[in-house]
Amino acid sequence: MTTTMATSTKVHNQPPPPEIRFRPLLLSDLATLLHIHAKIFPHGNDEDPSLFYEQMLSNEDSDKMMTLGAVDSSRPDDKSDEIIGYVVTTKIVNASDSELADNIVAGESSDKLDNKSLVYVMWLGVLEAYRNRGIGTYLMKEVIEYASKIPTCVGIYLHAVAENKAAIKLYKKMKFKCVRRLRNYYPINGKLYDGLLFVHCLNGARCYRSPKDVVTLMLGHVRSGLKSAGTRLRKIKQERQHRS
Repeated sequence: MTTTMATSTKVHNQPPPPEIRFRPLLLSDLATLLHIHAKIFPHGNDEDPSLFYEQMLSNEDSDKMMTLGAVDSSRPDDKSDEIIGYVVTTKIVNASDSELADNIVAGESSDKLDNKSLVYVMWLGVLEAYRNRGIGTYLMKEVIEYASKIPTCVGIYLHAVAENKAAIKLYKKMKFKCVRRLRNYYPINGKLYDGLLFVHCLNGARCYRSPKDVVTLMLGHVRSGLKSAGTRLRKIKQERQHRS
């Protein structure tokens, strides 16, 4: 499965402005989506998203996917229906085969996940000029509503860069729970960044962290704290050297 992250966006409690409309993604959006993807998903891997986007927009697996795009109807006529933000999800048919098999309990603790499903948020992004207008929040709410209507669905999950504080704040506001830290998960601009695995449980399911996940998350927080402290100490040292 293609794994990606959501772009940074502040939490916005107000609905999007009236000129922002939402519609399903179409095959005619392909060029625009590839352009946006290159701008807002700075992954350093070699995966080419064009084939996936083309298959998705051709509705080959429409029963397993949900897409929604945002457009600005106030733009000039030739741009008024052009995508400026979007979300793409895919349905994981068997939750017991997913990376969350040890983090979700469906109903009673004895229940298994063999006949349960999950929805994975593959891409959620908004162009920088349109951020902080409630578009990302609206898109995520639509994903939650969509997944909630699938009787077998026990949760929605996604990945995020650990340093993407604004996106993480949005997920927590939308009741997503961080259950795992993934060391050196994202290659971005020649550097490796930790990833965080978030899940939003649905339809009576419960989410929790395994003991191993708890330890990994704690170690991640310690590393981040030490890194921040080291940066501050170096800055203080440089300032002292400059004054002397």
